Amino acid sequence: MKIELLLYEVSNITKKHEFVQQKTGGFFNIFEITNIAYDEVRICRFLYELLNPKGSHYQGDLYLKLFVEHVLQLELPLIEWKQVKVHREFLIEDNRRIDLVIQTPNYLVPIEVKIFARDQENQCADYLKVAQNANVYYLTRFGILPPDSSSVDKALITPISFSQDIIKWLDKCLEQRETMKVAPIREVLLQFIAAIKNFTDQLEDEQEMEIKNILTASPTSMKSAFAIEKSLKGAKSDLLQRVFKELEVRIGLEKLHNEYDYAFNDQKKVSTYYDFKSSTYPGNSYLYKEGIKPGVDIWFRIEIDWCLYAGFVVAMNGEAGQQVLSEKEIGEYIPHIEPCIDNWWAYWELLPHDDETLVPNFKRPNDEDLYFKLFDEVYFKEFIDKTMERIEVIFR
Repeated sequence: MKIELLLYEVSNITKKHEFVQQKTGGFFNIFEITNIAYDEVRICRFLYELLNPKGSHYQGDLYLKLFVEHVLQLELPLIEWKQVKVHREFLIEDNRRIDLVIQTPNYLVPIEVKIFARDQENQCADYLKVAQNANVYYLTRFGILPPDSSSVDKALITPISFSQDIIKWLDKCLEQRETMKVAPIREVLLQFIAAIKNFTDQLEDEQEMEIKNILTASPTSMKSAFAIEKSLKGAKSDLLQRVFKELEVRIGLEKLHNEYDYAFNDQKKVSTYYDFKSSTYPGNSYLYKEGIKPGVDIWFRIEIDWCLYAGFVVAMNGEAGQQVLSEKEIGEYIPHIEPCIDNWWAYWELLPHDDETLVPNFKRPNDEDLYFKLFDEVYFKEFIDKTMERIEVIFR
């Protein structure tokens, strides 16, 4: 099958399933509409409510027991279940808060949830200090170890994933007669699964199977699929490069040529962006204020994590690190913004809108994402225009 025909066939399947979703209410997903799916705080609240034996679902410890068995894969003695508690934002030393904790008389199980946020320094090491008869469980989209795991015994950190473990647990919850009998709980769990598949870049089972059948229909189809796969990364990387180059030309200022620049080392941050589950953080940086303290500069920076954003970073000796300025100091040096400290960031916001539903997802776009519209010349120009309007407001 020729590449053009293969793309046409896959496109038809995609359109068919989009139509079915429209007619059956599949796009009416409370987690997507309210951006809960991309907000770790609210996701943790929802997980806590499901796990809490005293939750508003009134199913007791049913969902908690399934979680402990199928996600944590722990065997708690029967006597421990009589005094089990679930905590959210569990406070420990140095005012650190663990997202979720399952506690019994002889067990304390810390669970850290990361969807898009970055880790704090020594986070897992501090959680291990309070863990009791259990590892620290690190829940991410795809079940990766935390960046600071090199400083601790990796055997004491168990990575778990939304893409596999949480979906498997939710499927087990849906199999329970008690769940099937209560329509509101059943429908919310189904919507949560759909939201997870969106932010973990998974197709619905039926759609995936139909596409697989086309790809495997003949040797020619698979050859075409391989050719598309080989070219896809390059096409996506070219778009990243084009966005940064266009903004660079439009801004017109001399940028900082350092390791944080998208073009550094033959554009390595762009060319490897899709090789990893996490971002390589390509971007452009401009000197905003120099030498405000010995070795301390403020840069204006434009960067892509999963989306495009811009703001001010505080560099120490030209390098990224923990924030070295207080909110008061940041307010004095950049008086037109309200400080929002996030590691070396003093302030940042999404581009071209500060609304996650109105910005393209460069990392893992879903079917309805604005990312695909960037391949339309008219929309691309409109995106750059709106982005520049926002950059000028932030910069000045």
